[in-house]
Amino acid sequence: MNFSLQKGVAAVEMTILLPFMLLLVFATGELGHFLFQYNTLTKLVRDAGLYLGAHADTRQTSILPDPLEDDDCNDCITKTTNLLLYGKTTAGTSPILKGLSAADINIDEYPAGSRRLVISVSYNWRPILGEKLTTFGLGNEVDLSFNLNAHYAVTVL
Repeated sequence: MNFSLQKGVAAVEMTILLPFMLLLVFATGELGHFLFQYNTLTKLVRDAGLYLGAHADTRQTSILPDPLEDDDCNDCITKTTNLLLYGKTTAGTSPILKGLSAADINIDEYPAGSRRLVISVSYNWRPILGEKLTTFGLGNEVDLSFNLNAHYAVTVL
């Protein structure tokens, strides 16, 4: 009789602890997913910046064209954007980071006349398990998605 009572106590304890243990496991997975995506984003921006710095000025002048366009640099803007999206200078089928698009990428010379190009990417990170955390009727849902911003400045050679 005492043995069956212990089995019941263990089942109750497991029922109480299981939601907290699952929350801990899923939160750890989301944190890992976040760090992986942020690391991927920063690597892509850095690689694209290095490519752009080496290919932006084909005329070898002291002043970059304002605004810098593909016609001025042998399609360097398009190739840089492709490098950010697909990991290569040619267009691909799906971006490395799901949801990243060319509209999220901005390339500007800042300050003007400095030959310093700044690549800025704003990526809307979304969790694996859903964008909203329910509060079970105790208030508004909590939005878990947010923007990851990465910037890279490079001086054109």
